[in-house]
Amino acid sequence: MSIKKILAEYIRLSQEDENEGESNSIRNQRELLNAFVESSPDLSQYEVVEFCDDGYSGTNFDRPGVKALLDEVRAGNIQCIIVKDLSRFGRNYIDIGDYLEQIFPFLGVRFISVNDHFDSNDFDGTTGGLDVGFRNLIYSLYSKDLSQKVRSAKKTRMEKGEFIGSHAPYGYAKSPENRKKLVVDEKAANVVRRIFAMADEGKNAVQIANVLNVDNIPTPYVYKRLMGCDRKYNVVGNTNHWMNTTVLTIIRDERYTGKMVNGKNRSPFVGSKHGKRIPKSEWIVVPNTHEAIVSEELFASVQERFSAPAKIRTEPTEIRPLMGKVKCGVCRHVMRRSNSPSATAYYYCGSHQYVADSTCTKDRISEDSLIQTVLSVIHKQIKVMLDMEQLFDRVKTQSHNDITTLTEQIRQLQAVLAKLKASKVKAYERYKDGALDRDSYARQKADISKDIAETDVQIAELETALQCRYQENGQPISIIEKFKRYEEFTELSKEMADELIDNIYIYGSEAIEIVWNHMDEYMRLVQCAEKEVCVDENR
Repeated sequence: MSIKKILAEYIRLSQEDENEGESNSIRNQRELLNAFVESSPDLSQYEVVEFCDDGYSGTNFDRPGVKALLDEVRAGNIQCIIVKDLSRFGRNYIDIGDYLEQIFPFLGVRFISVNDHFDSNDFDGTTGGLDVGFRNLIYSLYSKDLSQKVRSAKKTRMEKGEFIGSHAPYGYAKSPENRKKLVVDEKAANVVRRIFAMADEGKNAVQIANVLNVDNIPTPYVYKRLMGCDRKYNVVGNTNHWMNTTVLTIIRDERYTGKMVNGKNRSPFVGSKHGKRIPKSEWIVVPNTHEAIVSEELFASVQERFSAPAKIRTEPTEIRPLMGKVKCGVCRHVMRRSNSPSATAYYYCGSHQYVADSTCTKDRISEDSLIQTVLSVIHKQIKVMLDMEQLFDRVKTQSHNDITTLTEQIRQLQAVLAKLKASKVKAYERYKDGALDRDSYARQKADISKDIAETDVQIAELETALQCRYQENGQPISIIEKFKRYEEFTELSKEMADELIDNIYIYGSEAIEIVWNHMDEYMRLVQCAEKEVCVDENR
């Protein structure tokens, strides 16, 4: 039985590429890759799928498209990857080298870079010598240089008072005539004016949020979604209620006075999601760039009411391993922690402050009890992981034996195939020499061709089984190693919580849900273990 092979076309476009014109556009890359596949007979056996990252830098692999691609590769669903050039896949030459020389060859994945004239089938697990290695280095250096140029160009635009964000702030929209300029969105702007008016009357942020929720005013998130925008705002999970933080974000945004404010954060490189907060004295503020929604006087008055004495930030004297991970199971928002020592500290959901009919739990969850519960669950999970490891050790031993047997069977069938092809040539030579008449030759040729076809099918089936065994033998168990590392720990450390736990959802004092990090890998591990248990029972 023949299994269809999958070829993945990977396409990437970043903000840096805007300066290079049409050559790197999504459409151009797609057309080039499709044309190359169609003109290559050896690629006709593949089914083509596309993975795309539009607006992402190539300096790292933190891109949804490439992550999805690599997940499919690890699952054994992709047999070939094709890109326009190596810089589309990534600009970090060390990471690219790892994939081309180690990861892809190990997983049996062919890699093609069209413009670099690189096909991994031609180089047997290397990057094609110094030529490709130096080219990757050049891409890496070029990316750093281009990032500096893009950063400089963005700063120039900031100083000119242009809007450089992807989405306009709530209350504004991008001008249809000039996307670098903001225009007032009257419907949302009226809500902004109302918020400032209530703040000036003396209401605090919680009271303002309550009024907006009672009046069923759409949150910025809901409103933007209705307008066709998918930006995420600071809301209570999926319930989308106004909160004090949402109100405070609006109240403290100086752009509502008609000023353009940029440069609040500085990233280590263009495209990075991790920015460093910049002191207000270094922000780039340009007045009178767009129509104001509130006056300077009203804004200043509200800031006085909402100003708080400067706090000196200090590191907490107590370790709080679960901070930021404990969330309400109903509204999915981070639960608040009481300002008290660990022995008496508790977590609670603050949604009842904003929503009168909230269905969130009102229970106060003891921090100390929660930590002990989580630690107990982790140790139980470690035992499960150790059992899985023993199972996979047995699987690897069996897979190794199967690999040896399958390899020998394939070798024997290939020898048979070679003899059949030789006998087919010999029959043709006898026909040409007159030793066989036309009908006898036709019968022999048909019989031999049938045997060749059947042998080809047998070899293909064995090769498929061999590939499956290779995948089983190389089953990634990095998540097992992560859990095993904490086998002897008797206390929950922040390092342990950060490495193992994604979120903890609280549904009440008696019900919690722990979501582990690397959940996809964990579920694949569980499914594989279940499959192997069934195989063991049937042996």
